[in-house]
Amino acid sequence: MQIQYTLILVAALAQFILGAVWYSPLMFGNWWMKIMEVTHLSQEALKKMQQQMLPFYGLQFVLTVMFTFVLMMFLSSLPEYWNNYGIAGFIWLGFIVPTQVAGVIWGSTKKNFWGLQIFIMTSYQFVGLMIATYILSM
Repeated sequence: MQIQYTLILVAALAQFILGAVWYSPLMFGNWWMKIMEVTHLSQEALKKMQQQMLPFYGLQFVLTVMFTFVLMMFLSSLPEYWNNYGIAGFIWLGFIVPTQVAGVIWGSTKKNFWGLQIFIMTSYQFVGLMIATYILSM
């Protein structure tokens, strides 16, 4: 098995870009800000908060590279006749969804936002996982 580091980095970057769009006002950013209860903040306060989060974006990218590397290792270890998208779907259903739902339930989100937060987070993970699977399958 040959590790294709370029594909891993491209897939991780694609997921990272997806996250930037997914959580922006173009898609679910306004709902996300409501869930996180930051809609009352001024533009200045939001910019300051975003600047404070810059190191976390770096960490998130490293974690995305790790996730993508493990996904590539797993997919490449399976027989070729297995459907990579089906396997990715099972990874999402069996590992990502339960983890994300538990994080919401045991986190500090108000109950009236649980469904929306779970939808936004798990659907983002599903789309990102499928994009990564597509890129890694090239």
